[in-house]
Amino acid sequence: MNINAIQKHYDKLTTRERFALIVAAGMRGDEADRAALLRTAPRKTWSIPTTNGLAEAFNFLSMFHVMDTLRLETNFYFLLSMGDEEDGIFEKMGITSMDALENIARAILANCEAWRVVCSEYGVDPVKILDPLPGADCLELLEYMVKRMYESDPLELSDLQETIEGYRRTIETKRKEWE
Repeated sequence: MNINAIQKHYDKLTTRERFALIVAAGMRGDEADRAALLRTAPRKTWSIPTTNGLAEAFNFLSMFHVMDTLRLETNFYFLLSMGDEEDGIFEKMGITSMDALENIARAILANCEAWRVVCSEYGVDPVKILDPLPGADCLELLEYMVKRMYESDPLELSDLQETIEGYRRTIETKRKEWE
């Protein structure tokens, strides 16, 4: 197949066709075709506010934060329902299901606190910004339940700084994509 002959017709592609071909070229590792498809795509020009990058970064991190914390919630409640009955699964890792449950509880609390810290640094309400996201309304109850479960022996959040730094890096990386 003569790629040059095909590329002469790239200007006739619809946006949907071009997108499908770009994805296909990327999946087969054909960077030359992918680059040609992108280079020959019709252009539009817009004007966006300088806050767009930061807004997109928070949008991305908001979705990640909710999805990751809901993932932890699923594991937390699964392990909570198991109790000690399945400790054999964790023996290979040298822990019990209760140790695993505690590790997940720490991660949940670290996520929630890191989210509050980063939102505070940017002057953003950490609850209201999540309102549009499905499942976000579960996070406050989850955090409350975890804290109640460990209130007699509060968990030390040894990974909190790492989680905060990860959230900060994500915001800055995504923000810079718009500069």
